[in-house]
Amino acid sequence: MMKNHREIIRRLYEDGWGKGDLTAIDEVFASEHVLHWHELKLSDQHRSVAEVKKIVQAYRAAIPDLQVIIDDVVVEDDKAAVQVTFIGTHQGEYEGYPPTHKRGRFTDVQILRFEKGKIVESSLASGGLRYFFAMLDGTLFEA
Repeated sequence: MMKNHREIIRRLYEDGWGKGDLTAIDEVFASEHVLHWHELKLSDQHRSVAEVKKIVQAYRAAIPDLQVIIDDVVVEDDKAAVQVTFIGTHQGEYEGYPPTHKRGRFTDVQILRFEKGKIVESSLASGGLRYFFAMLDGTLFEA
């Protein structure tokens, strides 16, 4: 078991998102957790580990050269705030959007809550997804 929140965060973003290592998703998330994704109005959605893996796989299929950089982490008690930057080239279809073959970047901020060494709740409220869609339709500046 991972010993601290920073180690869990590193495993999630560097290995899970950055390398596509789906065993990292199994290791860091509770079997069910609550996702608050305010931008998509998915607040209070319960997500299984399998669903989280599908999200990671979909992003990585659309952006196979995905680079993930952890910019900042603030940990207090059972919560952490994480700022992370995603960089890559939109080379595959994503939710019906055809590839643009453009390189882009977006920064996301997440609040994570932990219990017993696992993520039990995640809240996404930043503009990261908005920038991603701008990349898809070609209105985002290239990185």
